Amino acid sequence: MAETLRLVQDQARSGTSAYICVANVRVVIMAQKDADFCSIQNNSFLTIPDGMPLVWYGRLAGVPGLGRVTGPDLVVNLLGVSAEREYSHYFYGDTKETLSKVCRVIGERYPGTVVKGTCSPPFRALTDGEVEATVREINWLRPTFVWVGLGAPKQERFMAEVAPRTDGAILVGVGAAFRFLIGQYKHPPSIIQKCGLEGVCWRFLSHPIREARWYAYHVPAFGWLTAKMLARRLSGKSP
Repeated sequence: MAETLRLVQDQARSGTSAYICVANVRVVIMAQKDADFCSIQNNSFLTIPDGMPLVWYGRLAGVPGLGRVTGPDLVVNLLGVSAEREYSHYFYGDTKETLSKVCRVIGERYPGTVVKGTCSPPFRALTDGEVEATVREINWLRPTFVWVGLGAPKQERFMAEVAPRTDGAILVGVGAAFRFLIGQYKHPPSIIQKCGLEGVCWRFLSHPIREARWYAYHVPAFGWLTAKMLARRLSGKSP
């Protein structure tokens, strides 16, 4: 997290537009099947490991010091220094009710932090005109950070399209982070997170049949990717 915050704040000082992806196992598997989506991940300013399986993969691949950086935790860390460093924010995604609660929570917990705007887009594919209107609003308001909570892969595609057209904003795709911020979702105890079982706690227990299908597909798929990477390392090739 410390390294991520350093890089993000350096980027904010530069005044250059960028987008940041927050990746989990589902995102990785999607990227294996969709070349355009893979390119979006690889062309980001940062793609950070939200899930512990990605951290384990990275360590096995020889990446030293890799740690988990979740979207909700990144939001909270940057909100915590926003008043001091004059960062401003724009929240895009979810419902109007959720966004209203987000603004209220920020006002209560982070006094002096500026929220320049919010937008709850329609729950369908956006038209070119709607995207252009959002770009114009962001450029008019000039927030430091645009938090995008649309879920993958929609939020990544949105950021890749919008970021090059903004004047210095940093777009961050954070999925369900808005719900974490208002307390609707909560992280489980630290030991469960470190064991990579957070999804089991707050997804599987609420939707067991749907999530059983999810795990039945993604666990073997990610395991196969890991096995291939380890085979390359053992054979002396780059992972």
